[in-house]
Amino acid sequence: MIKANQICFTRRFAIAIVPVLLLLQLNACQEKVNWELEMENDLQLVVEGKISNEQKAHEVRLSLPSYEINGETQPVRDAEVFISDGDTVIQLAHDNDRPGIYATSNQIRGVVNKTYGLLIKLRGFEFTARAKMEAVTPIQAPDYNLVNEEPPLYEAYFSGSDEPSRITLEMDWSHLPGYDSLSEDMNHAVIYGYYFSPLTFDVNEFFSPTRDRVYFPPGTIVTIKKESLSRGYEEFLRGMLSETAWNGGLFDVKPGDPYTNLSNGAIGYFAATTVIRDTIVFNP
Repeated sequence: MIKANQICFTRRFAIAIVPVLLLLQLNACQEKVNWELEMENDLQLVVEGKISNEQKAHEVRLSLPSYEINGETQPVRDAEVFISDGDTVIQLAHDNDRPGIYATSNQIRGVVNKTYGLLIKLRGFEFTARAKMEAVTPIQAPDYNLVNEEPPLYEAYFSGSDEPSRITLEMDWSHLPGYDSLSEDMNHAVIYGYYFSPLTFDVNEFFSPTRDRVYFPPGTIVTIKKESLSRGYEEFLRGMLSETAWNGGLFDVKPGDPYTNLSNGAIGYFAATTVIRDTIVFNP
């Protein structure tokens, strides 16, 4: 395990040798070199796609990145999008009401342990990706802490998982007296928890910035969703968290594109996941 003081030592050592390297460079002969960078294509496509074992319409979102701060991405409407399981090829239809969204019919269901391929044809380019649908282990219910006695309010926290996974808690207490007249953002909440492989370590995970806390009363309806993560999807999500939820902590990373399984210069990820759900009424 890497410790924080080891990271600091490495950085100090690197800084110490910089003057020596600069001195060697100043005394060396220099020759002008013109670099000619060859790009695979001039179309950097952003892909957000997923297929799961749930019977529903599975979606792929396509867009072009914005190069302005807080700029909006441009949805892609003119692509051909296909998903294949090796035996059957399904073409996704563009949703004209939601530009950039391509979806299967609502009768499609993925199969655990199968590998799925994504093919995107756009303006003379082809982008591909492959993802295996890993099995998911049973749900381990979260733990709860009492944070206020009158009125009684609780806070949920994730107790762990035996495999890499993403947990989602959808919480609803809008039906309870005293809370039924509140706005939706005051009586609903969604909480995400991520469990990554124990062999990987990210200092930002342990020193991430403080986030909002969610307090809820007894009687809250809690829908628990657990989603399997392949090794590649795990690596992509870790990179996304380093750029977003973990950004602003004590040890920020250098900005960059997260890991991707897409070809030909596209960014984003195409995932295949197994999902299980459970719904409970929280009564401590």
